[in-house]
Amino acid sequence: MKYGTAAVATAIVIIIASLLATTSLTPNSTSQTNNQASSASFTVMLTDPPTVPAGTTVLNLTYSNISIHVIYPNSTTEWLSLDAAGTVNLFSLINMSQTLATTTLPIGSIVDKIQFTIADVDAVVNDVSYNVTALSNSLVINIANGSVDQNLSGVLLDFNPTLAQIQATDADGNLVNYYVLVPSAKAIVISALTSDQVRVGTIVKLGENHRIALEHVEQQFAKNVTITSASLDVEGNSTTLMVTLRNDGAMAFKIFGLSLNGNFSATRTWESSIWDTHFRARIGVSDLFRHGMYNVLVESIHPRTIPFKINDTSLVPQFGTRFGGWGNGNPDNRGVSALTLLPGETVTVSFSDVIALQTERYDLSHPAMVITPIAGNNYTLRLMGEGFETFTMTATATP
Repeated sequence: MKYGTAAVATAIVIIIASLLATTSLTPNSTSQTNNQASSASFTVMLTDPPTVPAGTTVLNLTYSNISIHVIYPNSTTEWLSLDAAGTVNLFSLINMSQTLATTTLPIGSIVDKIQFTIADVDAVVNDVSYNVTALSNSLVINIANGSVDQNLSGVLLDFNPTLAQIQATDADGNLVNYYVLVPSAKAIVISALTSDQVRVGTIVKLGENHRIALEHVEQQFAKNVTITSASLDVEGNSTTLMVTLRNDGAMAFKIFGLSLNGNFSATRTWESSIWDTHFRARIGVSDLFRHGMYNVLVESIHPRTIPFKINDTSLVPQFGTRFGGWGNGNPDNRGVSALTLLPGETVTVSFSDVIALQTERYDLSHPAMVITPIAGNNYTLRLMGEGFETFTMTATATP
């Protein structure tokens, strides 16, 4: 009995020790499981249905510095920089999406903005390669429905640019093409991704539900951001464009720029007695003899689109040349361009100056090409941002 009682006591001690050991291990195991379950893989994907001139076969975009703005479950916020840079042919993403970056976020986080930097753009049009100027080099885009609530989710960035072609003639009368990329971008958070989509570089077909969701975001922009009025006046060589915008929505919208589309008059004027004779023999122009010099007015190729970047409340013509445009006294039109229109806000943006494209050094023998709207013609404004809005107006002559 003595030995039996001792055995029972020893067994009880062992059982209690085992229970205590199990209890001490259980919280850690549960915590590890919860931590694993509370994090989610989060990807950044790009899709792109571009609008391009006929003959365009390649549109390469080099991107860098992708960041997402995260609101964590504990209410702290952070711009999270992702290690993402590369080049993608946007033609390969028509009705497709490509994974650009992947990170890990706690479930319950909210991703409400994405920043996307355009490092370089190149195009091939009619078998000729061109360097393209982006109207805005850095885009910060609001994200619709940004809750992270799935183990596999991500942001789908719809970068829907228009490649604007500007045709001109150089000082020798040769046709020259310039290209500007006018962006329109929107973004949504999507879930139920496949494990393949987590891998950077993966290209998959864009789901119909995702396409519908992106269209809804664009419709919200068009519904809430309106061009309430616009006017286009011509006085001699000077052009005045005024556009009033209003945000009737409940959230801020970003506008990256706008384009003015229609038929334009494009001319150069210079004085020279020898060079003009050569030029006149090549393309045929009328001249006026004055003081022993030929005063020559040459009508150049008519451009169809003039892109404008937004700088505060000023509109600045952008031509995609290393000389820039002369409009508004700014010889360099490159850089970041965006206007944030707050809920209930009305803003008027304007340009009033000579629209001039400088393709050669500026002197009397190589003047800028002056571009003016034609009084009485109709022109279409296209507002580019998180979606787009259009407006039609008629150019008027100012006495």
